Amino acid sequence: MSPTSEKMTVLVVTSGDGTGLNFVRSLKRAGGYRLVGLDTSIEDYVSSEADERFFVAAGPEDQFLDRVNTISARCGADLVYAADTNEWLELLSRRRESVNNPMFLPDHDDHVRAEDKWHTYQCLSDAGLPVPDSVLVRDGADLDRALRRHGAIWLRRTRGSGGAGSLATDAPALAHAWVESAGGWGQFMAAERLSVRTATFSGVWFDGELVASQLRERTAWKYAHLAVSGVTGITSGQRTLWDEELHDLAVRSVRQTMSRPHGAVGVDFTYGQDGTPYVTEVQPARFYSSMEFLAAVGINLPDLYCRLAAGAELPTGRPLINPIRSSFYWFKAVDKLPVLMTQQEWEAIDRLV
Repeated sequence: MSPTSEKMTVLVVTSGDGTGLNFVRSLKRAGGYRLVGLDTSIEDYVSSEADERFFVAAGPEDQFLDRVNTISARCGADLVYAADTNEWLELLSRRRESVNNPMFLPDHDDHVRAEDKWHTYQCLSDAGLPVPDSVLVRDGADLDRALRRHGAIWLRRTRGSGGAGSLATDAPALAHAWVESAGGWGQFMAAERLSVRTATFSGVWFDGELVASQLRERTAWKYAHLAVSGVTGITSGQRTLWDEELHDLAVRSVRQTMSRPHGAVGVDFTYGQDGTPYVTEVQPARFYSSMEFLAAVGINLPDLYCRLAAGAELPTGRPLINPIRSSFYWFKAVDKLPVLMTQQEWEAIDRLV
C-alpha cells in the first residue's frame, strides 16, 4: 500500500480517456482507492478525474517506462493499469519485466493474438464458432473476391479499437481507394456486412478461469451519422441483458483465442439479419468504456479486478455469471452526464416517442 495511505493506490495510464474515466469512476464508487493518472495527451490530462495527475510527453519506450516506474515509486503504486488499446498498453504488456510494480495482464502471447482481429477470426472459424465470413485484404484481388461474395462488405483494420479504419460499402472503387489511401494492404480485413445490432461481454478472469461477467446490448452508437461505417466506438445507448447462449459463446470464444485468460477480457458481437450473434472481436487486457454503468447497477468489475490483483481470495461460489439479469438502460454522450434508467422508466419514455 501507499506509505501515506491505507487505500490501494492504482496508477491508471490513459486515465482521462473514456475507458480510463469509467475505470476511475467505478473505483471511486467502490471506495478505498487512491487513484493516480498518467496521461500523454493534454486533453486526457486535463480531463482526468484521478486524485493525482501526471502529464508525460510521448517519447521513446525506455523513457516512458522510466517515467512509469518513477511515478509509481513516488506514489507507492500497488497496481499499474493501462486503460486503453494503444501503444502504451502494448508496450507495458510486451516489456512487463521492466515495470517495477504489479500488473494484472494476460500472457503477452495471448494479448498479441487477441489484439489481431484476423488471427481471432481464424481461431474462431477453425473451431466452428459463428464469425462473419471474412478475408484478409492483401491486394485488390482479395477485395474484389469479398465484394463478389457478399455485395456489401465491412472493412476494418486488423488492429485497433473504436472502429479504426472501418468502412461499410458496396462500391468497389471506394473500397479500393479506402485501403490504398490508408496504405492498408495486408492490414485490413473485409467481412460480410451484418445488422446494426451489437452486444458485449465483459469479464474478469484469473489464471484461465472466469470469475465474473456481464452482458450488455448496445442500442445505438453515438455520432454514427458522422462515421462512414456507422461505428464510432462511442456507445450512446445500452442495456443489460441475459442470454445463456450468448454467454456460453463468449466464454468459448475467449478460451479458443487465449491459452490462459487472465485479468480483463471482453467479447464483441454483431448480429446477422436473421438474429444470429457473430463474434467480431475478443478484447484483452482492459475494460470497455461503459464500466461505470455496470458498477452503478451492482457489478463493479474494476473493483473486483483490483482486489484480485492485490491478492484477494477468489469469490466463493464463482463464477459470478451475469448477476444483473433485468434490463437497465444507460445513455451517455460527449459533454453530458450519463443517465441510468430502469426498464419501467424506459418503457414510459418509449411510449411517449
